[in-house]
Amino acid sequence: MSASPDPYTLVTHLRSLPDEWLTYLLRQVFEARTPDDDPGSRYLLAVATRERDPRTGRWEGPPEYSAVAYPDADHYGGDRRDVDWGLAQSGGCARCRIGLAGSRKHVRCPVCDEPAYLT
Repeated sequence: MSASPDPYTLVTHLRSLPDEWLTYLLRQVFEARTPDDDPGSRYLLAVATRERDPRTGRWEGPPEYSAVAYPDADHYGGDRRDVDWGLAQSGGCARCRIGLAGSRKHVRCPVCDEPAYLT
């Protein structure tokens, strides 16, 4: 018998996790894998945001994407976990220019690993 849970049980469990634990777990997976084993590519978690017209309720314009940044372990004494404040901090990566969202102010970019400061 396999020690791995069936995929449906795993999905149910992941859906029940608080955001900070879900992002922490996905980051552990994404850091260890690349799409099609291509070292120039990487997986990342992102948030897509769009505005809704208050009169019609229809979505307007193209979505804006922010990569979910992870806490800078060097700044937080080795602690790489998010806090349960939600993705309240935002900013951008000075190196690769991607928008970032995170739960802490001192983060690392999930695309290029550059340190960033969010507000």
